Amino acid sequence: MYTETTQTLRLSGSGDTKEGAFNKIFSQIKHVVARQTSDLVVRIEPVGVSIVSATETVKHERFFGLFFPRKRTRYDITVDIQVRLGLVQVENITFQQQTEQTAGMVQLVRQR
Repeated sequence: MYTETTQTLRLSGSGDTKEGAFNKIFSQIKHVVARQTSDLVVRIEPVGVSIVSATETVKHERFFGLFFPRKRTRYDITVDIQVRLGLVQVENITFQQQTEQTAGMVQLVRQR
């Protein structure tokens, strides 16, 4: 019923700071794992991170081409994240069935 597996996910994120790019990557883990498995995910634990590519893009801008020079930096990161998953296999759970019958008109009167 409860199993533990290990998966490797390739995710990418971008942001104005290095931390922002990594935050976007780590916020994607739950959604990607939920899409890939049909079981109930109880625990997600990142085990290892290896960087596939990391790019820093610096753009120089000026207002009207003359005034207020500034640099804008953007970080793009692609990583392979190894995660350990705790899964509950819902298909293997046997449920007991209970049926209830309502009293009909008596229940309609009580609802008012």
